[in-house]
Amino acid sequence: MLVDLGYEAHPLDFPWLMLPDNHHHHHHHHDAGEDYEAYHNQDLKCFFSLYTHQIHCLELPEAYEKTVCGSSSGWLILRHETTSAVTLLNPLNCAQIALPQLSSSPFYDQDPLPVLHKAILSSDPCRNPFDYKVLAIFGQKRRLICYKARDRTWTMIQDAGVHYEDIISMGNELVATDEIGRLVSCNLDGDWFWFPPNVEEISDPFFFKGGKVYLVGIEGELVMLIRFVQENFNFGQETYDFEVYRYDSMESIWEPISNLGSWTILLGHNQSTAIEARQFKGLIKPNCIYFTDDSLDEDSLLVGHDSGVFSMEDGKVEPLRCISHDFMYVWPRPVWYMPSFA
Repeated sequence: MLVDLGYEAHPLDFPWLMLPDNHHHHHHHHDAGEDYEAYHNQDLKCFFSLYTHQIHCLELPEAYEKTVCGSSSGWLILRHETTSAVTLLNPLNCAQIALPQLSSSPFYDQDPLPVLHKAILSSDPCRNPFDYKVLAIFGQKRRLICYKARDRTWTMIQDAGVHYEDIISMGNELVATDEIGRLVSCNLDGDWFWFPPNVEEISDPFFFKGGKVYLVGIEGELVMLIRFVQENFNFGQETYDFEVYRYDSMESIWEPISNLGSWTILLGHNQSTAIEARQFKGLIKPNCIYFTDDSLDEDSLLVGHDSGVFSMEDGKVEPLRCISHDFMYVWPRPVWYMPSFA
């Protein structure tokens, strides 16, 4: 069902899945007037609650003509589709923060593909208005960059190298992995004006398997996931398997995990997140990976379809039923959203 635009959030209503724009009118359980408004209102963004199975539609004109490149700490991180502007938007209260344009940074013009691929927040800007950071994967070579609210500048972390796949924030550290599982950390609190960021390699590359790599923290432990995709003639690509590892910091090795227990992991353009499924009374499956399409191939007409639920128990993938495959072009791609209180 569609829920009123004026929405009072409750923690258990989440996680939400931000739906593609062409899904506004696909849910028919409302009257013709609402249907007309949802179809024609370009400012409307609709979110599906995994817990209540309701659709929440919010008027977010601030998101128009912007691409979501991150969802973290209760905020969407948006890049403008034709400029280098980056905006933080809280969809629940419409608070927004305009960050300095990426084009104001010296590294911008040196890159043939100067876009943010994925970004996360170190903390909620409402709680730390002068001390939050935006950590991002940028450009053709997928380098690490960081924005510090205190300095109001974007900095490229030169020593980190290239081809990064995922980033998380653990305490005051940025932790990132590249496409072959090399793990690096960088302390975010130093004075980067005088000293370049110090990058420490935590672990060597440990596989050459292909697939996309993700990082998530579960109860203080670092977990790595490898997502395997194959070509699908109808929908471009599809995920068919995951491998999961935990990092043993004492032995400095990655150990395979076959069971997530009561935990469920949400992957995609959001900050990779683990939630305890038992809080959700069976409506969110434990020991599963809920994933959305985050392929880098944004120009393909077949983008956006690779979403589903992977069961660690039997290795099978089920579709996310709230995403319709009636549309060839699924845009913007679905993105998980969790408010900072959840």
